[in-house]
Amino acid sequence: MEMNIAEVIRKHRKEAGMTQEEMANRLGVTTPAVSKWENGNSNPDIELLAPIARLLHISLDTLLSFHEKLTPAEIDDIIRQMDERFDTEGFESTYEWALEKIREYPNCNMLIWQVAVMLDARRIIDDSVESEKYDEQINAWYEIALNDENEEIKRNAADSLFGFYLRKKDYAKAEEYLRFFSNADPMKKIYQGRLYKEQGEIENAYKTFEEILYSEYQTLNGTFSLMMTMALEEGDIRGARNLAEKMGTIAGVFEMGKYHECSSMLDVVCTERNVEETYRVVEQLMKSVGSLCDFRNSSLFQHMQFSEPKSAFLEDLREKLLDGFRDEESFGYMKGHEGWNKLIGKA
Repeated sequence: MEMNIAEVIRKHRKEAGMTQEEMANRLGVTTPAVSKWENGNSNPDIELLAPIARLLHISLDTLLSFHEKLTPAEIDDIIRQMDERFDTEGFESTYEWALEKIREYPNCNMLIWQVAVMLDARRIIDDSVESEKYDEQINAWYEIALNDENEEIKRNAADSLFGFYLRKKDYAKAEEYLRFFSNADPMKKIYQGRLYKEQGEIENAYKTFEEILYSEYQTLNGTFSLMMTMALEEGDIRGARNLAEKMGTIAGVFEMGKYHECSSMLDVVCTERNVEETYRVVEQLMKSVGSLCDFRNSSLFQHMQFSEPKSAFLEDLREKLLDGFRDEESFGYMKGHEGWNKLIGKA
C-alpha cells in the first residue's frame, strides 16, 4: 500500500540521522510542527515541500508518495471498479475517475497501461462515445508505459499503439512500434504480415505468414520430441506413444510429408522392442524417404523459397538409414523376423 507523507517524512528523517528538533531548526519551524507532520495530524505548508525534500535528500515525488507502486491485487481491484463504473456511470464519468486514479499513482505504469486498455476497448465498442476525443490522452498513457523498464509493460504498450495506428491506417506510424518487439517474438512477424496485408502487399503478407507457420512447426516438433524423450526415459511408454502420434498428426497438418508423419514413432517402438511395429514403421520410413522434402511443394509454403536438395541427398540418407537399421546393438531384437533382413538388404 502507499505510504502517506507522514510516514515518508518520519522514515527519511530517521535514515538521515536527524532528530525532530534538528529538522525543525533547519526548516525554521517548531519541533511540535514536525511531530504533527509525522503523526499525520497536519501536513507541511506547500512552500515547505521543496525544502523538506532537499533536506531529506529525496525527490518531491517520493515525499508526496507518488513513487509508490501498487500491488497486482490493488491494480486488479482498480480495474474491477472501472469495469463496474462503465456499466453504472457511463464512459465519461469513468474516464474522469480513471484520470484521478492515475494522478494518484503517476509512476505506476502497469496501472496506466491497464487503464488505457480498458478505456481504449470501451470507446471502440460503445457507439455513443466520441472515440477520437480520447485519442491523445489514451495514446499519451501508452507512450508513458512504453518507457517502462519492465519488458512486459513495454511490449503491451507497443502492442496497443500498433493496433491503434493500424486501425487509423497510419501504417508508417504503426511500423515504428514493431521495434519494441523482440525478433524472437512471433507476434512481431504476425504484425508485420498484417501491415503487408493492409497495405495491399499480398505476396509479402503470404510469405511472412508462411515463414511463421514453418518456424512454428519446427518449434512444435522439437518440443514434442523432447517431451517424448522424457517420457521414454521415465518409462512412460503410453505417454510417449501419445506424444509420437501427435507429432505425426502435426506433421500431417503442416504438410511436411509422409516421412515426417511416421518417423516420430520409431523411438517408441524401439524402446518397447516391439518387433511387428518396428518392422511396420521402418518399412514406412524406407518407402517414404523420397517425401522428406515434400513440404517444398506444399500449398502452405508456396510463397517461400527453398534451396534445391542435392541430387544425391535422398540416396545418401537412404543408405545411412539402412546402416542404422543394420546395427545389431540397436535392432538385434529384430533377428528372425520374416522380411526384416530383406527390408534392410541382408537377405
